[in-house]
Amino acid sequence: MSWINDFWGSSVAIPLSVIVLAVISLLSWRNQGRQIILVLTLVLYARYLVWRGLYTLNTDDWSSLLVSWMVYTAEVYAFIQVLLFAYHAWSPLERKPVRLSSYPTVDVFITVVDEPLNILRRTVVGCTNQQYPEDRYRVQILDDGKRDDVQRLAASMNCGYIRRADRLHAKAGNLNHALQQTCGEIVAIFDVDHVPTADFLQDTVGMFQDQQVAFVQTPHHFYNPDIFQKNLRTEGVLKNEQALFYRVLQSGRDRHNSAFFAGSCGLFRRRVLEEIGGFRTETVTEDIHTSMVIHAKGYRSCYLNKVLAAGLMPETFEGMIKQRVRWATGHVQILFRSNPLTMRGLSLHQRLGYFASIFYFVHGIPRVICLVAPLLALLFGIAPVVADLPTILNFFGSYYLATLLMLRVVSRGTRNAFWSDIYETADSMALSWAVLKTALSPRRQRPFVITPKGTKQEKVGVTRFYYSMPHLVVMGLLVAGLVTGIRLWWQNVPVPGLEISLFWGGINLILVSVALMVAAELPEWRTLFRIKRRRFCEVVTEKQHLQGVVADINETGACIHLSEPLADSEGRLRCRIQVAVGGEHLALEAIICRQKRISATSVEIGAKFVEMEENDIRALIAMAFSDSSVWNQQEVQPGIFQSMWSVLRAFHKLFAKSRTSNRRHLRTPYRQECRLVFRDRIVAGKLDEISQEGFSVHIPGTVDLIDDQGVLYVDRISGKIRRTWVMQDKDKVMAGFTIEQIQRGADQWQALTTRAA
Repeated sequence: MSWINDFWGSSVAIPLSVIVLAVISLLSWRNQGRQIILVLTLVLYARYLVWRGLYTLNTDDWSSLLVSWMVYTAEVYAFIQVLLFAYHAWSPLERKPVRLSSYPTVDVFITVVDEPLNILRRTVVGCTNQQYPEDRYRVQILDDGKRDDVQRLAASMNCGYIRRADRLHAKAGNLNHALQQTCGEIVAIFDVDHVPTADFLQDTVGMFQDQQVAFVQTPHHFYNPDIFQKNLRTEGVLKNEQALFYRVLQSGRDRHNSAFFAGSCGLFRRRVLEEIGGFRTETVTEDIHTSMVIHAKGYRSCYLNKVLAAGLMPETFEGMIKQRVRWATGHVQILFRSNPLTMRGLSLHQRLGYFASIFYFVHGIPRVICLVAPLLALLFGIAPVVADLPTILNFFGSYYLATLLMLRVVSRGTRNAFWSDIYETADSMALSWAVLKTALSPRRQRPFVITPKGTKQEKVGVTRFYYSMPHLVVMGLLVAGLVTGIRLWWQNVPVPGLEISLFWGGINLILVSVALMVAAELPEWRTLFRIKRRRFCEVVTEKQHLQGVVADINETGACIHLSEPLADSEGRLRCRIQVAVGGEHLALEAIICRQKRISATSVEIGAKFVEMEENDIRALIAMAFSDSSVWNQQEVQPGIFQSMWSVLRAFHKLFAKSRTSNRRHLRTPYRQECRLVFRDRIVAGKLDEISQEGFSVHIPGTVDLIDDQGVLYVDRISGKIRRTWVMQDKDKVMAGFTIEQIQRGADQWQALTTRAA
């Protein structure tokens, strides 16, 4: 064994890792060599695992050996995950839309239960606004909630409406019931929150001209930030957490005819569904289960890697966990009911593809093992790894750095290894329990838990401690373990692998802390998310006519950038918004909700649309969602170190105080002496900024403004005021007030604010 020791010793290992990393770095920064990078990364990982297995297992006693083997098994699991990832990312198949030579009839199904009506309306508008012969497709709303308002919406938009007597088998049962009520050759399926673009049917139906094609899937694209982007305030740095799967891995599966239906934004050939008896009802993941049965029958699938619909990610940590638990439960059910490794009719490639999906959702258990492993050394003296820190940094560090570089190319900027660790840490506890519970009783009927959509989050903080409590417990144990370990290290107490356990525990503490930060919700008051669209517009009031640019918009309002503030006292305005580039305009009445200066030459206003007609709402939805070219624009790829650094910035942002301006009138600088008269005292100060509705004031000293109401006196003007905020700054107090009523000198105050603006 001496030659093995010599080969894997540091004298050879360090030059080997340096050479391999140099090659990977060169190819990575040139964005090429996908297969070479994957192979070299696997070589470094295999090298690390061989070294771990030969030299670092703790064999001191049975307990140490058991712990050591558990951790090593978790790392072997991760290696198999990387192998399966490399297999699917090796050579993605990039299809193009197939031109239509005929127009088969299409039934467009929209599944709905209890989701908000305004979210459903968006999807219905997208489905009815297709560039496809009107007499060749029919939109059907599948209402499992038996709601009269949904039925009225269907009638108003000339859609079919289908409801059933019960909700047996949840979504799969709903779809199967609708199949019996309709007759289109092709069936397109959308969740209630996925809004298709106008060319969805035009770009996808042509693939069914190949009679062996049973279903076509398109990417799930999301117009709202996921919880990692929203709660960590990293939307401009991180890509959507599901982007790697839909933009890379599904295309890789398509190379081997193993891309699967993802529950929405897909189409089926009706006769194939009828041949297999409809959508599978044995599991809670009817989408992948149905796909597997179809593939076993010898049919083909197609994955068109072009965004042709946009939907909603779960808006809360609780919603995300519920969704992932359902996915994990369904995949474990498939393993026991229709094991892809033994199912007849599947090819080897398809067996590997479906097994990879099931295998992925077991990641919670190995992740939990690795999270608690260093605690065994820090608290109980059982070292999972017996090695010195420099050597393990050489072997594991070189592999980990290679993974960072590899994902830069292979994932097309959608992911890096560090954030993958955070994603898996966030859901590891819930998924571990779901997998174990389902594995113990795989044939038990599980309820189909609907992912909540369109929910408002008005409070800051953790809404359900049930989902974050395990992370809090692990975090507390890690802190205790690290404190104990540092004390032992400081006192030079000999503990095997102490330095490694301290380093490992520190990394785990960061991962768990970020997971808890994700669970701490940031407020979101809108039930309808604004879509970023740049459109020219005109803003007209009684006194002003300005040119502006829309920054974001939805059916209820818009954010508009203007060159100067609006001074109209009534707060009413008229917007003419360019609906299509170079095309028609839409005229809308609105009120001013807020104004904010964002630069010396630009003011941002928030406008709320009023007195809208149904046609106006539909036109706004079509403007925001129908153009697929907007969703498929090239995005800037965040760099490796930029996305890692964003974690540290997230810690700062969570504790940073911010106060959003909701003022209808923009406050402008104005310096003048004034008096504030409260119930039992008079305070002298100097106006700082004023508007028609309020003002801010500087007061020298350390005055305690405990009074909520008072009277402002400035020159010959007086008015009742209410305090809105107070801030102590060195030798003065800054305070903000709104004006409830001008008692004397209303014309002078109007002239004063106009002159200041």
